[in-house]
Amino acid sequence: MTERRFSGDAVARSLGLHDAPSLTSRALRKSAIAATRISCGARQLGMTPQIPPEDSFIVALYLTRLPYHELWSGGRPLFMQGYAANAMRIVNLAGEFSARITHPHESLNFHIPRSALDAFTDDAGRPRISNLACTPGIVDPVLAHLAAALLPAFTRPQEASALFVDHVTLAVCAYLAEKYGDGPPARSETRGGLTAAQLRRAEELLADNCSGELLLADIARACGLSRQYFTKAFKATTGVTPHRWLQRYRIETAKALMRNTALPIADIAIRCGFADQSHFTRVFSAIAGASPAAWRRARPAA
Repeated sequence: MTERRFSGDAVARSLGLHDAPSLTSRALRKSAIAATRISCGARQLGMTPQIPPEDSFIVALYLTRLPYHELWSGGRPLFMQGYAANAMRIVNLAGEFSARITHPHESLNFHIPRSALDAFTDDAGRPRISNLACTPGIVDPVLAHLAAALLPAFTRPQEASALFVDHVTLAVCAYLAEKYGDGPPARSETRGGLTAAQLRRAEELLADNCSGELLLADIARACGLSRQYFTKAFKATTGVTPHRWLQRYRIETAKALMRNTALPIADIAIRCGFADQSHFTRVFSAIAGASPAAWRRARPAA
């Protein structure tokens, strides 16, 4: 019987890491982009099985230093080198890869199928890209910072809304396509914001889906825009990203409930789309400057 495989799990399964934490963005509808945190320990040392070939790009960002590593393709060594922390490498899994793991290490792998890259460039109105490539071992501070934004979500996945994962993952895809793709430069789009009607519709959809599970593509489509242009136009109009706008909306809704009801803070957290009271307290404190309990005590019910 063929083992069931999941989106983005090819590298993890070749290492025997069947429960590696993973985040998946399905904003592109026809394909998914996955980010998987890989932790190689003593059990992973040695030669890995060959990964079944597929037309997908793996962008590996090394979170810890790796003194020496061998990547094999077609049964022969391809790259034999070490990697600094925050160094990266890009390969296309069509090359039938395996690896010799020599030291424990951690990495963050972005799994970008060809179909996802095509969907992204089509949606952005750009020519398709035939290849992503970089010099193995280069350190890219931009990619490292984007990856760092995702890392907390691997330890608290219940707090990572689909909207947030979409934002970061698509930002990674856009950056990789621009910096490491072989396509022509992106054409400039007309600068501008949303119309009053588009902004009203976007805010209505965000407010009606307080959990943040509504996809950016759905909101953009309702406004008659591409996802990429919608994100830029929304920020140009409001000064914040849709994810940030939704966070602020949740907090304002929570303030109204704390001011006008006797509901426990834990219940308010759930009503406003937070995973739990702890998650609510962290976000509320960051935005309001005080914990929910302290804020409520300072403002007696109306």
